[in-house]
Amino acid sequence: MSESNGSVVEGTLIHSPRWEGGISSRDGSTQSVDETHAELHAMQKAYDALKSLDGERKGRVIKWLVESLAMDVRVHVGEESGMPASAAEERSGTDSARARHAMSVRDFINHKKPQSLVERVACLGYYLARYRDQPHFRVSDIVQLNTEAAAHKFGNPSRDIDNADRQNGYLVMAGTGLKQITPRGEAVVEALPDRDAVKIARRDNPFKSRRSTARKTAPKRKDEA
Repeated sequence: MSESNGSVVEGTLIHSPRWEGGISSRDGSTQSVDETHAELHAMQKAYDALKSLDGERKGRVIKWLVESLAMDVRVHVGEESGMPASAAEERSGTDSARARHAMSVRDFINHKKPQSLVERVACLGYYLARYRDQPHFRVSDIVQLNTEAAAHKFGNPSRDIDNADRQNGYLVMAGTGLKQITPRGEAVVEALPDRDAVKIARRDNPFKSRRSTARKTAPKRKDEA
């Protein structure tokens, strides 16, 4: 540790002019140069002692120090420090899922601001899949969630949901009486409420409208009348 105003990190002396008159602590008080040197010396000693340990052992040492010195700090130590990347990602995913579940469908719809019935259907389908862990849903599920969102009632839910499927490609069949949201539908919902982003989502996820397949009755010939 050099006596000059600086700190040593992995053998590199970093000069910091701000040490000249001491440093300011979180409560606004100013530490003297001697106090600053003592603090930096403690940091260097701790760094030298910990750098050769693996993540899990570092965590145990830091946790012990925090508890032994009764320090009023909040740090993530212990087993989490040595957590494998895959486990950390899984934990992060769980935390994200909890955050998603915390958003009500009413807040979700208010945030997305769908401008058409089919966009609202897509938003409700997306919410069921991502926030309620229900990737497959029926007309009754959409209607019930729409009521929970305090949104305007659908005039004809079956027709509106069918339009979201056949004419817009936001939904697709997932079994008898079941629907699920498509990648195109997900892209549109995630783009909302940005209308320019919605246009890009539709362009990047093309869809050819499918009209009703109901067979039309051929007009009777005169000799059949």
